[in-house]
Amino acid sequence: MAVSRTSKKIAILYGSETGNSHDFAQILSFKLHRLHFTHTLSSLADYTPQDILSCRYLFIICSTTGQGELPRNVSERSHGSDRHNTIWSFLKKRNLPNDFLNHVSVAFLGLGDSSYPKFNYAIRMLHKRIVNQLGARELFDRLEADELSMEGSNKGTGTGIETVYFEYEKRILKFLTESFPHRKVDGQVLERQEIPEDVYLEPPSFLKLGSNEIESNEVMFEGDESVRRGKVVKNERITAQDHFQDVRQFVFSMEFEEKYYSADTVSIYPCNNDNSVNRFLELQPRWAEIADKPLEFTAGVPNELKDGGLVRPLTLRNLLKYHCDIASIPRTSFFMKVWAFATDVSRLEEGEEQLQQQREKLHQFATDQDMQDLYDYCNKPRRSILEVLQDFLSIDLPWKYALDYLPLIKPRYFSISSGPCDPNVELTIAIVKYRTMLRKIREGLCTNYLTSLVENDEIRYKVQNKNSFKKDEIRGKPAILVSPGVGLAPMMSVIRSNMFSDIHLFFGNRYMNSDFLYREQLESWNQQGKILLHTCFSRDRENSPNLKYVQDILWEMGETIFDLMVNKNAVLFLCGSSGKMPVQVRITLIEIIKKWGHFKNDEEAQSYLKKMEKENRYLQETW
Repeated sequence: MAVSRTSKKIAILYGSETGNSHDFAQILSFKLHRLHFTHTLSSLADYTPQDILSCRYLFIICSTTGQGELPRNVSERSHGSDRHNTIWSFLKKRNLPNDFLNHVSVAFLGLGDSSYPKFNYAIRMLHKRIVNQLGARELFDRLEADELSMEGSNKGTGTGIETVYFEYEKRILKFLTESFPHRKVDGQVLERQEIPEDVYLEPPSFLKLGSNEIESNEVMFEGDESVRRGKVVKNERITAQDHFQDVRQFVFSMEFEEKYYSADTVSIYPCNNDNSVNRFLELQPRWAEIADKPLEFTAGVPNELKDGGLVRPLTLRNLLKYHCDIASIPRTSFFMKVWAFATDVSRLEEGEEQLQQQREKLHQFATDQDMQDLYDYCNKPRRSILEVLQDFLSIDLPWKYALDYLPLIKPRYFSISSGPCDPNVELTIAIVKYRTMLRKIREGLCTNYLTSLVENDEIRYKVQNKNSFKKDEIRGKPAILVSPGVGLAPMMSVIRSNMFSDIHLFFGNRYMNSDFLYREQLESWNQQGKILLHTCFSRDRENSPNLKYVQDILWEMGETIFDLMVNKNAVLFLCGSSGKMPVQVRITLIEIIKKWGHFKNDEEAQSYLKKMEKENRYLQETW
């Protein structure tokens, strides 16, 4: 069914790093379309200053990344020559009057991780500017979700980020339907009624068979000139062969010389392997018939496809390989759009009865707000979209809407390990490969792709400048680097930059003889006096009998740590996996400050850590 999709009066804007905010924005958009509320759905960066002048109702869903930073699709447009000319850069202009947005009613939802010091900082920053300083009116109090907490939100709305989102959605739909119970169609005033769930809403632009023949089968990408092409120089395992974790030193040459700094990242553009693509085509026989036929869009290339460039020649096979993330875990929005396509009874052994069962289960995944069944089926066993299609053979997907319901492959971000003067880019990558509770092997899309590359293979990338260590005020200070596991990656770059005067590196892993990453190099630097190396190994009682984790070493050296942090104004950089580790490290630092600094209580110690954050002396990067 074709409906009017866009309107400037209502806008749903998202800022998303891992996809959660984007998915929630898509769900909200889906619900508004079914209630005949035309609107704009866009990343914050792709929304223009001209658009906001016409906007009346603004719904913002935004995550926080890094050191309380905005996601990249808030600060950098997906296409165009002037990528940093965004709505946020415009709204930060000091000459805007304090009533500039008094024509806008707004509702905010923030997604964050409370293990970070600047929890939900991005949505609070947006809220402060848009409401407090530019005069927009809030429809209801800002909601914040915590991905780490079972409570979900400090507003007490539920038991997880999904429940917080559904509370946000409920409040928006209640406001809109009560404010606008009718709609106009060809001059007639009609009661606003929801479009039936099994009616598919066509996207503004979708695929159709092309009118021209394919001139060349050489794969190219067009539309994003910022993507570079490098050549693999080295792809070497640096953990023991018999160790369960494969960690790689991955080095590639740059197409052009580019300036980067310590703690900057590089984004890699991966692709699916041919086996996965062929299996998908086997499961969707109508696709296989035209898999290599030329395609085109009915109304232009969607903006989402412009980041990284659109593959040419444009065929279903190439779209599946280079753009569609068929190896990802399906989100709610996927089931919302595809459940009604469960119509093919020909491949079901039990006929119509089995068809009805599959339709009901898929519909449940699409609509259940507690999402427990969806979690148990998809997230817990890490089941992919490809496997869902294997389980539900009744799903007969229309290929022309492929880019509307299949998620896109996103670039993966890796911390740079090489020094800023190195002509090559060096990465330290933990290969994702494990067995699930179903005893099935799971492999990460990007790391599996990187594992397959050999010397001189081409790789598509972008250098992402974060500038965490570009600030002159921290240069020359002592540094405390805390880096369990592959959190060591950016620390290697920091050490090689020679920007700190006195470096204490705290490194922890499981076994000294299995996963002591870059052991030879680190011990050499320690002997040279370039760093002071402190190690622990959590499962190695022989080589680390008393110290299991990095926070144990910090506590053992508490007086030295206090002296560095408080008396010598050291910079502390923490990098590694999210969850308990960064929380435990912060608790340990609080206890150190209290014991050796004679701070009266946790609040005073916390206050000092917050002071360090404001001075860019407490930096955290976890994932």
